[in-house]
Amino acid sequence: IAPAEFDRAFKVFQAVCGGGHVDHQSADGSALLSRFYLGESVVELAKPLNEPSHGIGGIIHQRLKSKDQGMHLACIQPFNLDVAIASLEADGVKLIRNDGHVYVHPNFANGVLVQLTPRREFGERPESGDAKFDHLAILVADLEAACAGWEKITGGTAHIMGVHPVSNGAFRAARIAMGAQIGEQMLELISPVKDFPSQLAHRLADRGEGLAAVALPANDLEKTVARVKAIGARVLHQPPHQIVHPKDAAGLMLQLTPRVNH
Repeated sequence: IAPAEFDRAFKVFQAVCGGGHVDHQSADGSALLSRFYLGESVVELAKPLNEPSHGIGGIIHQRLKSKDQGMHLACIQPFNLDVAIASLEADGVKLIRNDGHVYVHPNFANGVLVQLTPRREFGERPESGDAKFDHLAILVADLEAACAGWEKITGGTAHIMGVHPVSNGAFRAARIAMGAQIGEQMLELISPVKDFPSQLAHRLADRGEGLAAVALPANDLEKTVARVKAIGARVLHQPPHQIVHPKDAAGLMLQLTPRVNH
């Protein structure tokens, strides 16, 4: 995640995740990376160092200059990495190879830069937080086409769920298992219902496709909400969910409550 105000975002994510964190530099030395561990999952904030013109830091620096804060990349390991790479290349999907990693270009993944290869570990892990990573919500224009694309990326099967029950008729959703990740983590693809005015439809028209929300349900919701509010961040109550305001969370909606089954 690439926040415009790193120190502010760090406090918010620390309050949401709980637990400890670990700092390290990217392999190319162009960015500071702060990691929060939630079991086997990681939430990572990235900060360019010394206005770099190259590497991870250079990419993020250019994004932030254009006021494009938010998700930098999502690390989603396919069920079978070699099969996924071969299938994607056969379909003409643009892959990026850099620093030992393989990425899917955002133009082929609904605006999301996808890291297919496993993350590197740096030193000892800190204490795990008191939230869990549940899912990413990705805003897409064409739900069926997006499902087909993400099936090839993850190796999983997308399930189109229809109109989301908490959307008031505003968007349709599909869910897909999040590759080889441990547990029940998933991707949720959301697409505005045609000719239905909504905030999501406006966002899609204004900013295009991309990651819209990260679900990090709290083990103790009352305790987490109190931590978040104590640092001055806003928590929105959008029944049945509690969500950290995007302006306080690097442009992302942070969902603190469990997913809705449908």
